[in-house]
Amino acid sequence: MSALKERVKWRSRRGLLELDIFFTRYYAKHLDALSDAELETLLDMLTTDDIELWKWVGGREECPVEEWKSLIAAIRQA
Repeated sequence: MSALKERVKWRSRRGLLELDIFFTRYYAKHLDALSDAELETLLDMLTTDDIELWKWVGGREECPVEEWKSLIAAIRQA
């Protein structure tokens, strides 16, 4: 596994169990297919705090960052 993928997986370890579940499912289906650019985008998104991420992934609020919206949708569907 590439160093970038390892960094993304490490950063995706969250304090909220619900987010861990979403990310684990997403990675099981998509991690190997993500490009370096997509991994960098995901890594950038993972700098957001858990509460905000949970609002977006849980569908309570729309993500305000345009380049993250398709990623959030994919995580929800995983």
